[in-house]
Amino acid sequence: MNGNLVAVAAVVFLSVTLAGFLLARGAVVFWGRYQNTFTEQARFNLADMFLFIDPANLWRANAVALVAVPLLLWLATGNLLLVVLALVLVAVLPKKVYAWLKQRRIDRIQQQLPDGLMMVAGSMRAGLGFTPALESLARDVEPPLAQEFALVLREQRMGVKLEEALGHFNDRVPVQDVTLFVSAVSISREIGGNLAESMASLSDTLRRRLIMEGKVKSLTAQGRLQGIVMAMMPVGLIAFLSFAYPETMHDLYHTPMGWAVMGVAAVMEYLGYRMCRKITSIDI
Repeated sequence: MNGNLVAVAAVVFLSVTLAGFLLARGAVVFWGRYQNTFTEQARFNLADMFLFIDPANLWRANAVALVAVPLLLWLATGNLLLVVLALVLVAVLPKKVYAWLKQRRIDRIQQQLPDGLMMVAGSMRAGLGFTPALESLARDVEPPLAQEFALVLREQRMGVKLEEALGHFNDRVPVQDVTLFVSAVSISREIGGNLAESMASLSDTLRRRLIMEGKVKSLTAQGRLQGIVMAMMPVGLIAFLSFAYPETMHDLYHTPMGWAVMGVAAVMEYLGYRMCRKITSIDI
């Protein structure tokens, strides 16, 4: 009998040890892949936005946040669901921050482009060629538009054709305004024409479009704010009830049924918010 117990104990010990070893090995592999993916994404995204930050420092900050934020939530609340949600949020937050920074940069370029094209048109009317006009633009305007045109000129000096360099500019800033600019330059260089007048006309068109977009955003601001308020109201109500009546809200956080209810509520909240954004998003 004792021999059977020893054999069972040995099998259980070996099974637990093997499972722990495989789990630890899988965790190390996953952590290494996550680090490589995070570093590569940070390097490419920051380079596209002309932000020269060491990806290793960002990785260390992200690793500390991945450990510290869930641990502090666990010590403060003891709620496993909040810990998991915080871990997921910290993991996906860098990608959202990159997207927000990139969109802000693109919006800034769209605002600068009409004035930049007007400067190019004025330089060409004064007798400069297209490339010297771009050099003047890259020297006189502020970033980020100056950075993009400086990169176009640098590529051209390295032997890249102007059309290809402008195409790379359109790839980095994939908006209709830049596409129209690149198309106008390509057509003028292929079939001829007054490029200065084309730049001036395009500048006026883009400026009118920006004005119209500003009016539309002003008219739909109330609807967008209502969507945000409606989406955050249940979250605020749940937070208030959790602090005011913790015993009553206990089952919501510590039972499978409560987790299911929160999951369904989160999905419905997201769908409602996206619907509000869709209604108030008017493409011009």
